[in-house]
Amino acid sequence: MQSWHLKTAMLLLATIPAAAFAQRTGEDVVASAEDAFGSNIGNERVGLYSPGEVRGFSPITAGNIRIEGVYIDRPADFTGRLVERSTVRVGLTAQNYLFPAPTGVVDYQLRSASAEPVVSAVVGFGPFEAMKLEVDGSFPIAGQQLIAMTGASISAEDNAYGTTSVVTAVSAAFRWRPSPDVEVIPFWSQEHVRDREPRAVYVTAGPFLPPEVRRHRYTGPEWAAHEGKMTNLGMIGKAVLADDWRVVTGLFRSSSASSKSFSHQLVDVTKEGAGRRVLHADPPRNTTSWSGEARVSRSFTDGERLHTIHLSGRARDRKSSYGGAATIDLGRGEIEQPSPLPRPDYSFGLQTFDSVKQWTVGAAYEAHWRGVGSLSLGVQQTDYRKTVTAPNVPVTGTRDQAWLYNGTLAIEISPNVAVYAGYSRGLEESGVAPDSAVNRTQALPAIHTTQVDAGVRWVINPDIRAVLGVFDVRKPYFGADERNVFTELGEVTHRGVEFSLTGELFEGFNLVTGAVLLDPRLTGDPVEQGRVGRRPIGQTRRFATLSANYALAAVPGLTLTSGISYHGGRVADRLNLLRTPAVGTLAMGARYRFELAGAPALLQAQVSNVTDVFEWQVASNSAYAVNSPRTFQTSLTVDF
Repeated sequence: MQSWHLKTAMLLLATIPAAAFAQRTGEDVVASAEDAFGSNIGNERVGLYSPGEVRGFSPITAGNIRIEGVYIDRPADFTGRLVERSTVRVGLTAQNYLFPAPTGVVDYQLRSASAEPVVSAVVGFGPFEAMKLEVDGSFPIAGQQLIAMTGASISAEDNAYGTTSVVTAVSAAFRWRPSPDVEVIPFWSQEHVRDREPRAVYVTAGPFLPPEVRRHRYTGPEWAAHEGKMTNLGMIGKAVLADDWRVVTGLFRSSSASSKSFSHQLVDVTKEGAGRRVLHADPPRNTTSWSGEARVSRSFTDGERLHTIHLSGRARDRKSSYGGAATIDLGRGEIEQPSPLPRPDYSFGLQTFDSVKQWTVGAAYEAHWRGVGSLSLGVQQTDYRKTVTAPNVPVTGTRDQAWLYNGTLAIEISPNVAVYAGYSRGLEESGVAPDSAVNRTQALPAIHTTQVDAGVRWVINPDIRAVLGVFDVRKPYFGADERNVFTELGEVTHRGVEFSLTGELFEGFNLVTGAVLLDPRLTGDPVEQGRVGRRPIGQTRRFATLSANYALAAVPGLTLTSGISYHGGRVADRLNLLRTPAVGTLAMGARYRFELAGAPALLQAQVSNVTDVFEWQVASNSAYAVNSPRTFQTSLTVDF
């Protein structure tokens, strides 16, 4: 089957103009990171936070996503063929970001347009037996007025769980400048996932960890595999009107659909390693969203002060289906014993359908005073409506009309030191119930959230920057109750201190390092009644990361790379009776830039989890998944 997918990818690649691609040998996320709060370029990521976790929460789950600075509701992940990088906007980096949101915002950037045709190809091997081929590019159609960016890839994935899949992706985007003051960016991408087996989740029978198991070994049946596709398309428009007016618009459609999918659990796992293997087979599911934003801004100067007023309108219309899964009990046995049982007959139940419509209008004011500081104030009025059509029950609906506020202030104490403070209030999504819950995949309600943060930035010298911040984030808390129903159980507060240091410490040595000290706490009646512990599941109180590159002067083109990650123990169950151990991992590698047949080339190699640390990762209440063992991967990138 993989050979058929390879032929498909080759046909996709053949449709891309041969002399037109964007350079990738210059990608270096460590050297380009502005801070340690989370950056991604190409296949590399550094920093404390990621799009899936910021200050203990998920901006993606909350819906705090932007593309080129424009609001988008995105149920389908972006493929790397479409987007070049992502940045977590939190703390100081969110100070002058329009309508900042609690838990931060993730801003994605489309692949760069080049006025010169360039071909970039990446061939990679690992981890394990994985292989990939990526081709990206940019080519001028009408000089710098119209430039196309295209890409395609195929990867045979192989991961820590022993599960494999074949993923193909293709994208196309255009940057059209009909005049120097107008830019229009239409784009489209699609990613297909085939033959992806589900990872195993181990649910213990009590407050203890499962016995250690072999990693990179799939023990489920071969017929339990996911197939689906993710599609994103849209158009972004930017225009400067006169000298002080600017218009930004965006309209998007994002769709995530699966023709079949499964979850794989080992439940009631004992200390001796016995458990019951249960699969959940889901009927075809689809989540589709139309969303967009229109924004008008006017700027004017007053001596050393720049004032900007923004008027914004955002909207989304999301439709989802879930539920109706068939439960397949494959019996009890040893959790490491493979399950070769043939596919049994099963039937799906009725599905639940929900529809979310949300309109948000807002106004914001920004002021920048050269050498003094900046101020940003915003207010939004949002109208959130959700309709749920469930089997055999009347249609239900909820409506939430809320005023949302934000304000930030930064003061320059000196040319190198600035202090900042901010407040934001949001209405965010809270995700879906996890697979280990009785109400798995159920969509949860929207929630009101708040965030207060403050800190100081110190530009030590032009090459080195440090940030120290504090924050307080509050949200309703959802977790599994004593019946294993995933529901609201009180309020969660994450208070913490975060630190970032980035830059070139000395010639050739670039560093991105940071740490978070977090105090996550739960409050509410279930906590006071002893039904839930005071610490939320899956959270750690300490996390630190360091990524470094060192270019060897003695060997031109050779750079040594390293990464260290550490987190403290995580709460593993609802009553806080168990914590997983603290874990630290080390990665080491090298990058070598050279010329291959006259073209720039980059050879990379990396060993992850060098000491082969075993870790049980907390998936949900008393539910665990394994981490990745020691792995090796290498890639060759060439720009033509």
